[in-house]
Amino acid sequence: MRVEKTPLSEHLDVMFDLLVKEDIQQAGSDDWTTGACMEYLLGNGVLEALVGLAETDQPVGARGVVISNLSTFISLTDDKLLVQKAVHNPLLELLHWYGSGETEDGSSPGPSYDECYVDLLYAICSKIRGDPMLLNIFFQDRKWLKSVEQRSFSSDSIAAMMRSIESLRSEGGTATSGFEFLLFSHLLRFVHRDGEVGDTARTSLLFLLELATTEIMASTGGNTALEMFILEDSGFSAILSATLGAMYSQLPRSLRVTTGPAAVIPESFPSYSADLQKAIESSIFSANDQHSLAERWPEDRAPVSSSSPEFRACLSSFASLLSFIQDILYRCPSAH
Repeated sequence: MRVEKTPLSEHLDVMFDLLVKEDIQQAGSDDWTTGACMEYLLGNGVLEALVGLAETDQPVGARGVVISNLSTFISLTDDKLLVQKAVHNPLLELLHWYGSGETEDGSSPGPSYDECYVDLLYAICSKIRGDPMLLNIFFQDRKWLKSVEQRSFSSDSIAAMMRSIESLRSEGGTATSGFEFLLFSHLLRFVHRDGEVGDTARTSLLFLLELATTEIMASTGGNTALEMFILEDSGFSAILSATLGAMYSQLPRSLRVTTGPAAVIPESFPSYSADLQKAIESSIFSANDQHSLAERWPEDRAPVSSSSPEFRACLSSFASLLSFIQDILYRCPSAH
């Protein structure tokens, strides 16, 4: 049975609408206590049950419905809600089984759910960007997690984690030893994707990269640990380089200009990348001399038309990744 034939989607929409409205009302008043609906959710393992339902994906499609509703819920509620164990523990569990590529029953999460999953990752990254101390919920020191019983993250537990980082340094180790950052690792899987999924993943990664190279968490040393993890343990540079090379290899070796030097990059492309767009177009359209093409390329390799949809799609993907790398260089300076 598919989820469309059940009332699950409608019921979840109503439930999360009530929770978001209650949270907004509480935030707009002088009453800082938890609302009745939110109190029930936190005290009765509701999100844990929903993540369990998503893992089984029964009825079929329930996984997408649950992940989509969680994304909306995280986006529209208060940042501090992620501190609650009843909220972040189910999210961490979802990250573990979705990112592993195999659920408890041996089934694959399926590519059809990637869009809503990336939206959820973006929602979490946005909250971390707004409150950098939330990073410590998802950027975990395995050594520290094994030494204490996992509980709701508070200022005390975050401080304990930072002391663990300093201890690793004082012992002559690196701050990245034994760290796990599923949020970052999973986003890397989508860095090469086209369309909205790829754009959302790259934006989310940029939020985390900015955090790693700013002074926001310098007093705790957390940003140094994150920066070294990204540089040394995450495979970020290697994956990005390989992705860029793969996208470049998909571009044609020669090009026949059939429509003139019109903009190849979509009009929706960010305005700050105008120089990049001009450079790409200049490089491509300067090869309009057919005699030059004949000298450079064998006769059996005919030039590709510049109006070809396939060419434009490949070029747009390549330019999007170049723009992402440009953003990293401009917005995330690193001494390393």
